[in-house]
Amino acid sequence: MNPLNIMKNFKINKLVLMLLIIGLVSNTSCKKLLDVDASNLVNEENTWSSITDTRAALLGTYGLLRAALADNNAHWVYGELRASSFEASSRRDLQAVIEGNLNAPYALLQDVSNWRRFYAVINSANLFIERSGEVLEKDPQYTNLNHDIDVAQMRAIKGFAYFYMVRIWGDVPLWTKSYDGAFPKLPRSEAKAVLNYAENELREASKVLPIRYGIPNAAYLPGLYYGYDNTRWDGTLITSVAANAMLAHIAALDNRYLDASVYIDFVINNASQAGMVYTAVSDLTRIDGFFLNVKASQMFALGMSWNRGESSTSGHIEDLTLAAPLVSKPVPDIFMSASSILEMFNEPKDQRFNINANGEVVTPYFTDFMGLRPIFSKIKIIRDGISGTNGSLPIYSSPIVFSRLEEITLLKAEALAVLGETENALTTLNDLRYKRNLPDLPSDADLIDEIFKERKRELLGEGWSWYDLVRYKRIKNNDAAFNNLIATSGIYWPIAQDVIISNPEVQQNPYWK
Repeated sequence: MNPLNIMKNFKINKLVLMLLIIGLVSNTSCKKLLDVDASNLVNEENTWSSITDTRAALLGTYGLLRAALADNNAHWVYGELRASSFEASSRRDLQAVIEGNLNAPYALLQDVSNWRRFYAVINSANLFIERSGEVLEKDPQYTNLNHDIDVAQMRAIKGFAYFYMVRIWGDVPLWTKSYDGAFPKLPRSEAKAVLNYAENELREASKVLPIRYGIPNAAYLPGLYYGYDNTRWDGTLITSVAANAMLAHIAALDNRYLDASVYIDFVINNASQAGMVYTAVSDLTRIDGFFLNVKASQMFALGMSWNRGESSTSGHIEDLTLAAPLVSKPVPDIFMSASSILEMFNEPKDQRFNINANGEVVTPYFTDFMGLRPIFSKIKIIRDGISGTNGSLPIYSSPIVFSRLEEITLLKAEALAVLGETENALTTLNDLRYKRNLPDLPSDADLIDEIFKERKRELLGEGWSWYDLVRYKRIKNNDAAFNNLIATSGIYWPIAQDVIISNPEVQQNPYWK
């Protein structure tokens, strides 16, 4: 059970929100978190008194964001399954998502159609911005620079959450302050206005955020951050580099590729200073590789580390894709057919999947390719990444990763191609193909097609598929049925009936009425 279920009706005041945040930071289990003894409640006025309070509230907001994306495997349900190359083995709710039947009467679809968990994140961030300044007056350990950077992170989280919601629902209500008690009855703001707000929050935050946290001799924000060095914070907190990656995607979603290219250049030019490197396929797919724990090369990640007691049975792609012989689960919830795999990986010598000269399948992306249901095992972080399953209960530790250098480089190629810089786009794409043992494409290749094919191969299982398809169809503009889907808001999810009932100002997306 996810901690955000407490907020289902938002009958919660700011004090309880603070207690929830502190509980999340303390790695309290969901059951224990719900068992709050009223005698332990403290006066809200005492919750913004020390640097301990700001740390709890800061990390708790990140925890709420993690919960929003992990609950019901939402990150992959939204981004990976719709119009996917995956098929559902037996779960009709997942097959409904794959087929775009998003208003089918399944509990999963109702749950992920509800945006309340994202507003819990936004409300927490707004509350921090409004109240954290009080700690400056009460605790000399809390410096102005620390406060400015903390506030910048909260602004960035708001920007990221709104960007995420616009991709899912289009028009959404815009909260610019915190609310105590029930959800405010605000109408939906136009997606363009919400994206503008998100972009401004992230842009202003990026001016304050460091490139890296906890670096002793850094010119900006030197020394430990909240008592820890960079090994604790790399990838975990939003940096100026991560903020610019988010800005690049907002601009691309808004079809402003010139702006996107500027943001991308900042990311790539500062990547090495942020500790980021390109990831080899061998590291990407190892059980103790890229997806084990949070690290610098994950531009921004929401961790669920075994070593920190955060691992779980759900909230990971592995929960949907893994099965025997990797874990005790007999059949994966979703799988890719052999024909779909061969269609996607159709070039010889591709390190991710190929059939060698002897007719043998060579792939670290899939297990049991010749079986009835090939298992997608690119990501397979079980427990601590080394010791395997825990009896009959698979427990996973992989984080939810937003972007890495390969992803942002492909977005750069996309931006260059749309802007007509064909030669630079081709060079950028070929450089990345080279890293995967693929030959250079000819100069007359359909660049947009090839870029999105490469995104599909490289980012498979990372939650990009649907959003990439929407951008691809908008760029190509040659699919009448999809153009109609865009025009009628069919690319967005329906809004949960619970939301509409509780807020009469909100109207259902036209396509789903």
